[in-house]
Amino acid sequence: MSLRELLSDVGDIIFPPQCAACSEIINRSSGQIFCPACLSQISFITGSLCPICGLPFLDSPAESHICGDCLLHQPYFARARAAAGFESIIMDAIHKFKYGRNISTGRALGSFMAGFSFPDFDFSEYSLLIPVPLHIKRLRERGFNQSLLLAEEMGKKHHFPVNFSLLKRCNFTLTQTGLNKAEREKNIKGAFTVTDKNNIAGKCVILVDDVYTTGSTINECARVLMQAGAKKVAALTLSRVIRKPL
Repeated sequence: MSLRELLSDVGDIIFPPQCAACSEIINRSSGQIFCPACLSQISFITGSLCPICGLPFLDSPAESHICGDCLLHQPYFARARAAAGFESIIMDAIHKFKYGRNISTGRALGSFMAGFSFPDFDFSEYSLLIPVPLHIKRLRERGFNQSLLLAEEMGKKHHFPVNFSLLKRCNFTLTQTGLNKAEREKNIKGAFTVTDKNNIAGKCVILVDDVYTTGSTINECARVLMQAGAKKVAALTLSRVIRKPL
C-alpha cells in the first residue's frame, strides 16, 4: 500500500465520506458521491433531446430534433449538454456547495459531472475549458467560483487546459433568480468581455457552469467568445432546469 493510499484510508476513518446531498456516510470504493437512495432520485439527461440546447423531450417517442426555442432563436453556442435535471437531490447538493461554501462537495460534484457521458458530445472537437465567470464583487462574497471548481475536475478527467482569465464578468448584474427568459437576456446583456482575443481566435471552447436555466447566461458568454474569434463554443453544465418544449 502506498503512502497516499494509507493517508486516504486514515482520512476516511477520521472524516468518513458523505453523500453529497443528504450527508449520509457512503462507501468511497463504490465510486459514487451519492448514497443509493439519493442516486435513485436523480434524473439523468439521456434519450431524445434537442441537438443544440440539449433540452430533453421527456416521455416523447420522437427522436432527437431541434426544439422550438432553437428554431426561433438559434443560440450562439453549437450545443449545450447537462448531466442531470435541476431537481431535489442535485439542487440540494448544489446549494450545499455554493451557499454552504462546501468546497469538498463541489469537488465531488465536479468529479460526478466529469464522469458523465454527455449524449452526442465529442470532446475531441474542443481544446479549451472556460468557466462562466463571477463578477469580482460576487466572487468576494462567495469566496470561490463554483464553475471554476467544476471546470478543474472536468479538465483533470479529459486532459483539457482550464483558463479562468480569458472571459471576464465586467458588469455586476442582478441575480437571475426569479426572472423569465426575456428578463434574463436583458439583465445579462453586455455583462461579459474577452480579455485576450489572441488566445480565443480559432479555438473551439467549452463553457462550464453549474446550472442551465434558460440558457441566457451561456448564450451571452458564447456570443462574446464568437465575436472575439472563437471557432466554436459549446457548454456543459452539471444540471439544467427541465421545462416543457415549445
